[in-house]
Amino acid sequence: MRCFVFTLLACFSLFFANLQAQSYTFQHESLPCLNKKFTIVAHIFKDTLGNYGVAEADIIKAVQDMNPFFAPICVSFEVCEFRYHDNKQHDILEDTNTELPQLKTQYHADRRINMYFVTFFSSDIGACGNADLGGIGNPTSSGILIRKDCVNARTFAHEMGHFFSLQHTFEGNGTELVNGTNCTTAGDGLCDTPADPYIPTEPLSSYVDDNCVFISPKTDANGEYYNP
Repeated sequence: MRCFVFTLLACFSLFFANLQAQSYTFQHESLPCLNKKFTIVAHIFKDTLGNYGVAEADIIKAVQDMNPFFAPICVSFEVCEFRYHDNKQHDILEDTNTELPQLKTQYHADRRINMYFVTFFSSDIGACGNADLGGIGNPTSSGILIRKDCVNARTFAHEMGHFFSLQHTFEGNGTELVNGTNCTTAGDGLCDTPADPYIPTEPLSSYVDDNCVFISPKTDANGEYYNP
């Protein structure tokens, strides 16, 4: 498959400007249609046993299954190239803050969305991925890190959202008010998502049940119950 050059910064600027504009509109108003296809270079690192540990078909399927999440804004993704790297030390990143920038400097493909697949990287919350927030605006050194055991559409969509500048809805650990009066400065900064009290270091089971129904009795600073 061939990689096509695209102007990432221009696409990012348009995308984020539209998202910011939406923060002042109602949830069900029309979304912008960007009509863009973004190309991905998938970097796969060999493990200590000499295996790559993830199949091209699984990555392609995860990308295809991710596309419906972005279809409402007329955005899609495709893998245009797989690059295999024999450097085993990059398959396990014990110090992400130091090793990840080195990895991206060494292997980054300009003007593509670079996704790096590794067996393990250090994370306080056992995250499946790590993306540069707003990385789409930096076509020369940004990227998305994915654990090989987390190759699925939801992980890809989650990290791609960060790559396109979307923050977690729970940013600030419950500082966003349920009535939305501070929605532009708290949480994810967007007003079409409800306030979310989740704190990553707390057990998920205290927030949702086995059917993913919100069960937390937490209230905001005004005493209103959260209902994300």
